Amino acid sequence: MGRLKNPVICGSVALSIAIVSSFMGSSAACAESPADGQALERLDGYIRGIEAVGDFSGVVLVARDGEVVFERAYGARDEISGDPLKLDTRFDLASAGKMFTATAVLQQVATGKITLDTSLGDVLTDYPNAEMRAVTVRQLLTHTAGAGENDAMFYPGSLRWGGKEPSLAELVAVYGDRGPSFPPGSDQAYGNHTMILLGRMIEVLSGQNYRSYVAQHIFLPAGMDAAHADEACKVDNPAQAVAYAAVGDERMPNCFAVLDGGWPAGGQSFNARDMLRFVTALRDGRLGVPAALLEQATTPQRNGFGLGFFATGYGEDFLPRDLRWGHGGKIYGQCVDVRTYERTGETIITLGNNDSPACYRVADFLHIDWKDRHGSALVTTDK
Repeated sequence: MGRLKNPVICGSVALSIAIVSSFMGSSAACAESPADGQALERLDGYIRGIEAVGDFSGVVLVARDGEVVFERAYGARDEISGDPLKLDTRFDLASAGKMFTATAVLQQVATGKITLDTSLGDVLTDYPNAEMRAVTVRQLLTHTAGAGENDAMFYPGSLRWGGKEPSLAELVAVYGDRGPSFPPGSDQAYGNHTMILLGRMIEVLSGQNYRSYVAQHIFLPAGMDAAHADEACKVDNPAQAVAYAAVGDERMPNCFAVLDGGWPAGGQSFNARDMLRFVTALRDGRLGVPAALLEQATTPQRNGFGLGFFATGYGEDFLPRDLRWGHGGKIYGQCVDVRTYERTGETIITLGNNDSPACYRVADFLHIDWKDRHGSALVTTDK
């Protein structure tokens, strides 16, 4: 995958065929024109409109092959204090942080420590449940393992951790006797526990705790602000965006409901530029994931999932240019979307601290706008 060097711009005939087979495995061969300056101004106008009615506050960044072409902040960092968001404000990534775990797993595959068909039990040799020991890395990454949810991660007080933060080994052990919720590989259920299991596997394979591993092997090589990746949510931190959740008749800062620090299932704290640095480093091969392996990971495997990444925007209702990979996140007043379109070279990062799902509409805008203005190009064929 990686950046396209001297790309060939696709012609109208190529654009007219909107079927999966037209782009699977062909993203490096044919680039398409990204959104132009007028489209970016339309994006700005759209965002200002939904900001005005209270549907969006956040930071939006658009880059073309790693070069920023649009970067603006909208609305308040804290809806109570009213102080404005800045371009470098950090946001809780929620589930978008799952991409770091997926990348760490791909690094283990690239170094030969495991394969995609390695089983959970091959690494966590003392895992209690025999059926779960047999699930594979591939099934965990595609959320087809039947791993179930990990409520202990969100409600640690209910497990009487004694005021300390539980380790991944402890979180894994809580559900160690639980079997799969369906025969592994037969169905798909998105959840957090699958990433906790993968995070613990990374710890065992690397000999490092999860946070240290991703800081050393992902954040620092990418040039990201690793020092603040695991900071706790604090309303009085002027560098953090504050999100609010409805509690009865009141709106309260969501710090009571979000995780402190980064976990394999997400929750890290970064700004938009840091997320661009991550995506660019991954695409450029600087994180130790070979291009062929990354292409496999960001190609649809099942129902909009690649290997730990969302891989969506394909099928008869989409153009080849719409296939994107990345990850979103939403929790208690936060809405995050990080996506890359390989055909156009665009990375669109939307970090929101508003409980409206409008961040996804913002992220979709440029490609919907393109279709609206090139509608004749969207033609399906049965030949």
